[in-house]
Parts: sequence; structure tokens; C-alpha cells
Amino acid sequence: MKKIIYTLLFIFLVLSCNNDENEIIPPRDESDQVIQDQNDIENFLSTHFYNYEEFQNNDIIPELVFDTISGENLNKTPLINQVLKQTANYTTNEGETIEHPIYTLIANEGIGNSPTMADSIYLSYEGILLDKTLFDRSFAPIWFDLTTVVQGFREGMPNLRPGEFSVDSNNVTTFKNYGYGAIFMPSRLAYYNNASALIPEYSSLIFKIKMFLVRETDHDGDGIPSGEEYDNDGNGLPDDSDEDGKPDYLDNDDL
Repeated sequence: MKKIIYTLLFIFLVLSCNNDENEIIPPRDESDQVIQDQNDIENFLSTHFYNYEEFQNNDIIPELVFDTISGENLNKTPLINQVLKQTANYTTNEGETIEHPIYTLIANEGIGNSPTMADSIYLSYEGILLDKTLFDRSFAPIWFDLTTVVQGFREGMPNLRPGEFSVDSNNVTTFKNYGYGAIFMPSRLAYYNNASALIPEYSSLIFKIKMFLVRETDHDGDGIPSGEEYDNDGNGLPDDSDEDGKPDYLDNDDL
């Protein structure tokens, strides 16, 4: 009899543990997370600087490096005094629109026309967490359609400009005067409560970006650039003028 009781107790404990492991944890309160992310990012910006002196009067654009303000670096200008702070709206599934802070560092502005949030750009990038852990990078430049990336990446891109290029006799392309900077984005404008590879849930992210080329897009071929049809009301979502469930930039009959 005791053996049966112990067996039943063991089964109950196992099932209870399994239920705990499979329990779905609801997302954190959006308003609280906005404040937490802003504090985390601004703490990083206040305690770190970038190698801005190397970007001054230098024909060759150096690599962008972040370091802590301490020791012999105590007199360095913190990032918080050099970034552009903006707000980006995120609209929840319930229809609530919430402002989120986003910060852009422009180490080298570039010389071409800035992209819209719906253009394609040729760039290289490096993604790090606030503890400077590297989670992703491109070893060679690649094309990105900005309508397919996380919102924070898309929102920060118009602050940079592309450069110019030349091709030598060996068909080797060289870029110069290109835009180079970094975007500091809160978790909601990235992956929020969804962990992704090396990115833990609720992680604010930093993307270092070299912007080489910009290509204007017209996704639906209606003669109107996609950038003019994407998010004119500023709610963070693609426009859908005729409310047919198809965003304007993909709908050649959106009137």
C-alpha cells in the first residue's frame, strides 16, 4: 500500500513540474518595460564613450568602438551627450499606441540621400547587447529591405546617409564617405519578450551600421515610392488607406 502511495506521489510531482515548465508567462507590462529600457540604455550612454577623436579629420573611416568612462578615460565625452534622441510609436495588438525612446549616434553622416523606412539599403552591421556581447554581424555588406527588419532598425536608418564608391580595374569596389553610426533601441522595438539565439528576452539592443548604398523601392509597382505609403500617421504600422488588410506599399489599388 505504501509503495502505491509513493508511486502516486512521485507521478504527481513529475506532472506538477512539467506543468510549471510549460506554463505560459504573460508579457510584462508595456509601460513599466518602457521605463526600464530607457533607464538601461541611458545608463549605458552615460557611462560609455566612442572613439570620436579618431573620426575627426581622418580620411579613412575607423571602426566604431565603445569603451567605459573610467580611469584614463574619465575626461571623455559620454555618448548621452552625442546621440540623437527620438521617440517611435509602437501599436499593440489591442490598438494602444505607446511611445518608445530610440537613440542614434552619427559618427560619420555620409553624403547621399537618407533612406525612408521602406527603402532597401546596402550595409554592414554589428549587433551587441548592452553588456557588449556580440550576437550578430555581417562579415560582408548585404542588402536589407527595411520593411522586413525590426522596427528599431527601420526607425533609426533615416538618420544616416550612404556614401560614394569607385570600382578599380580589378573590379574591386571601394566605398568612402559613407554613413557610420549606431542605433540604441529598446526591447519593444526589437524582439521584446521573444528570446532569439543569443538575445535574451526583454533585451535592448545596439546596432553599429555602415550604410553604403540606398535604393528607393516601389514594392507594388504603382509608381508611388514605398516610403510615401508606409507609415504616414506615425503609429509604427504600415498604412492601409482602404482598410482591406493589405498595406498600401504592397497594394497597387489602395485608394
